[in-house]
Amino acid sequence: GTSVLLREDGPLGPLVEREFRLLFSGSLVSLLGTAVAPIALAFAVLDLTGSKTDLGLVLTANWVPQVILVLFGGVFADRLARNLVMVGSNLVSGAAQATIAALLLTHHAELWQLIAIQVVRGSAMAFFFPASQGLVPETVRPSLLQQANALLGMTKNGTIILGAALGGVLVATAGSGWALAFDGATYVASAAVLAAMHLPRASTVGTPSFMHELAQGWSE
Repeated sequence: GTSVLLREDGPLGPLVEREFRLLFSGSLVSLLGTAVAPIALAFAVLDLTGSKTDLGLVLTANWVPQVILVLFGGVFADRLARNLVMVGSNLVSGAAQATIAALLLTHHAELWQLIAIQVVRGSAMAFFFPASQGLVPETVRPSLLQQANALLGMTKNGTIILGAALGGVLVATAGSGWALAFDGATYVASAAVLAAMHLPRASTVGTPSFMHELAQGWSE
């Protein structure tokens, strides 16, 4: 039963910890929206220009900033409460997707706008993922850390499948604009959940300077 699953040695054991429940819930909602986005964007771009090359440009505009800025995101997260870094990232991502949704729904969208906004969203996500990866040890006891990481890993894989299916349904029934509006709403909902976490701001006493730590990251 549920009590067995929530036992410390059970697969859902980490959910007994309040902070991890919030992290898990916030990440679940955010990842679901993230998985919906490529499907919705694909149909939006193909409806707008009909070009697969244009679709590639829009999707590339999202992941290139993530690759370039991920080290910045990691160093930044080391200096602030990680959940607040995730909140800020989600709010920026939500605003970006809501803007694209509004442009599509009002029939004012242009390709350059989609590319520029996806650069903004990709930059925000470069801060979200490093912060989330380093946050788990702050939310559970050491004895639950392995189960917590496994649970989050399964959740990530599950949302990729579920989000893609949901994105297809939303596009088919409501259109790509409303699908992206849903995506934006998931980011805002995730930010609200993550903001409720009570975690101390990371101490910077004795830590290297921002640029030194960044250079160290590039050299590894």
